[in-house]
Amino acid sequence: MLNKLKELMMISQPLAAETDDDTLSNYMTREKVIVFIISFILAFCLWFIVNLSRDFTITINLPVDIGELPENMALVGDPPESASVGLTGEGWMLISLYNNPPRIIVNAEEAEVNLFDMVQQQLSTLSEVSITKVEPLGFQLDLEEKSYKRVPVEVLLDIRTSDRFGLIGTPEMSPDSVTISGAGSVIDEIDRVATKEVTLDRVNEGRELELELERPASGITVEPDRISYRFDVTEFTEGEVRIPIRIRNLPPGRAVTYNPSTVTVRYGVPIDQYSDVQNARPFLAFVDYETIEADTTGLVIPEIERMEDEYDIRLRSFQPRTVSYFRVVNDNEE
Repeated sequence: MLNKLKELMMISQPLAAETDDDTLSNYMTREKVIVFIISFILAFCLWFIVNLSRDFTITINLPVDIGELPENMALVGDPPESASVGLTGEGWMLISLYNNPPRIIVNAEEAEVNLFDMVQQQLSTLSEVSITKVEPLGFQLDLEEKSYKRVPVEVLLDIRTSDRFGLIGTPEMSPDSVTISGAGSVIDEIDRVATKEVTLDRVNEGRELELELERPASGITVEPDRISYRFDVTEFTEGEVRIPIRIRNLPPGRAVTYNPSTVTVRYGVPIDQYSDVQNARPFLAFVDYETIEADTTGLVIPEIERMEDEYDIRLRSFQPRTVSYFRVVNDNEE
């Protein structure tokens, strides 16, 4: 027994020594990695600093803003939104301009705008930066007397309801018309303002939306620039009713019979209106006598007319689609 304990002690001592060596080795490896990473970062920073002290040439887009216009005047069309400017200078300065480009303010009283001069004036405080190009070099400012006009709003909203659901009632929007202002020659050609196109999928409840309006033309201002739009949605069920076919515009001394004499109409109706519709006659089926006069086949298609405006009823189908007819002439009338 004593010999076995000695053997175990002799084995455990080398294992402990091996564990200490592994720990020391791992620690030294991590230190080397950390030193390498720090050295790499410092080297990259030094390289970056040295290189940014050199001259570079870049192209940046500088936003173009038109100064305040006379109160009774408006632009015909839009000027360029930005100017493409080539610059040469130290990297530090160019990075600053690239990240925070200054806006070029154009004097609205000048008909011919020299954009190159405007950029030079704007960047005159940066003596270390040279301008190599400006595109466009200039542009024309066309002004006209400002006009105002009230126009209706066209809603471009595609509402796709979930199965068994549908729109009910008349959607409400506020306002239903807006005021546009701008150059008179442009205003005269505009008769409405549309919302931006929006599509809603799998809708199963009413909503109130804020719809943004599209600017109808360049240089035109829309006030307000958005509207409120509300619609209601409810769950529908299906109803069925059998109704007789009638004749319209029947001349005196004539009679028409149909085979079959009735059609079965299937319709959709809101669930909460279903019981009320069962006690009403929601549809009328008829054939105009002129249709029979013009027919050569002996078959006509009945027309289905909705009779109830109180309920949100939707015609789904009717059967049969065609019926035969027989005309009867009263000899006494002739």
